[in-house]
Amino acid sequence: MSFWGFIGILLLLAIMASALLVAKYAAQKEAEFRELKFKARQTHLTIVDLDEICRTLLLYDKDIQLLDYFIKEMRSLIDRALELMPDSESIRGDVLNVRSLEQEVDVLRNSTSEPEIPVSDQQINLMKKHFLRAQKAIKRLAGAGRMPSNRASEQYNRLVQSALLLEVKAYRKQGNIAKNEGDTSSAANFFKHAKELLMKSELNFEGKSELIKKTSNDLSGLYVTNEDEENDDETEATSEAEEVEVKEDSQQAG
Repeated sequence: MSFWGFIGILLLLAIMASALLVAKYAAQKEAEFRELKFKARQTHLTIVDLDEICRTLLLYDKDIQLLDYFIKEMRSLIDRALELMPDSESIRGDVLNVRSLEQEVDVLRNSTSEPEIPVSDQQINLMKKHFLRAQKAIKRLAGAGRMPSNRASEQYNRLVQSALLLEVKAYRKQGNIAKNEGDTSSAANFFKHAKELLMKSELNFEGKSELIKKTSNDLSGLYVTNEDEENDDETEATSEAEEVEVKEDSQQAG
């Protein structure tokens, strides 16, 4: 083999090695990009989850302190995501959503409105689902040291109790609606379910016994009302019969 032939082979090998190194570097960069994209995607999903939770809490809880913790966490997640993927459209959308959420919370700060009561089974299930997710988020924040453990325990227990009380209120409300519409059977089912929720719950809180009594009165009141109506009908029928008898006696006397 000539000298120049040997040099040519060396150059060819060098080119092949360089190509392999470039390909390896490109593959590594691609893997790193996919990893960054995956992390940004997971962060975005966590932000969306917190946003959904906060929207539900704005309706059925209205606790400013808890909302502030969640919004602070969302802000922190957004900052980290933007470091990973500065041009991410989904993260930029999250920025706008958080600003909107902050505005709604600011309005709530100056409001004295009470938490709303779910008015349908769909709303009850949504409330319970999002309250449960909020409880998990509280645990996550406490575990990461971003919420004091005593505050986390307080908020967690409060949400558990609130979920139960809201569900009871919802069924009592549906029961009263059915009662006013004259649907005694449906009203009884709603009141029974409200009472069963309280009786089966292992939660102990101030006013629980009194609330159980109220739900019992809701139920018994249905049947008392029906009996009163039946008695009123009987009284009215008796009066009408007596009037007929008086008229007949008058006619006979005439």
